[in-house]
Amino acid sequence: MEVYDGRGGAGRMPRLLRSLMDTDAGVRLDALSTIADRLLTDDTVSEASFCAVPFLVELGASYKVAADVRDRVIFLLAAMALAGKGFTEQGRRTHRRWNALGRELPRTAPDWLTQTRHAVAQGAPKIFEALASERVACLVALACAVPERLPPFVVGLVQEMIDLPGEAELSDAAEIAVALLKRSPELLVVDRPKVLGEGLVRPAHQPREVAAALMGYRFALASAYGDEGAW
Repeated sequence: MEVYDGRGGAGRMPRLLRSLMDTDAGVRLDALSTIADRLLTDDTVSEASFCAVPFLVELGASYKVAADVRDRVIFLLAAMALAGKGFTEQGRRTHRRWNALGRELPRTAPDWLTQTRHAVAQGAPKIFEALASERVACLVALACAVPERLPPFVVGLVQEMIDLPGEAELSDAAEIAVALLKRSPELLVVDRPKVLGEGLVRPAHQPREVAAALMGYRFALASAYGDEGAW
């Protein structure tokens, strides 16, 4: 049975994933751009997104992968875990929604939003272990996306990044990650239009911690790539 991504059949995905290991930087980055477009189409995940997570985790945790791709792969995993929409079997989009109590409403199966996030959470410890001594923005982005998977030996590293000189956006992202880890989103300020983007509407009843995680991710992304983005 054919697997579909956000642009149609995902038959090209294995070749694109292999291209991330190419010796030519241009080939690597072109492949990554295409992968991101197909696996996270307009903030929407699909069956192919879920299926690709284990392969992306291996790439994100490997020092054999060029740093220009490895960090972007980790940002992509974090973004997939934070995705706001998922494709249905009919190719329509289903959105994350919450009731007045802040509880997430169920979605029709197959729920690629939940399955993709769970897959990223399952693979995240391997990446955290690989980056345990690196003060890099992609680690903070992943920590914001799945704070419940952040191992104790990495928490101290993220806390140190709060006080990095000359890195205001990364420091803010690290502070959010630590607050999410401590389950204290009341400490967070979630109204940051410069980072969230003009015109971005917060969904009704969206929990504060979800908004904070998205904000932390965007701070980390901006600290690494500015307005250009990672792909």
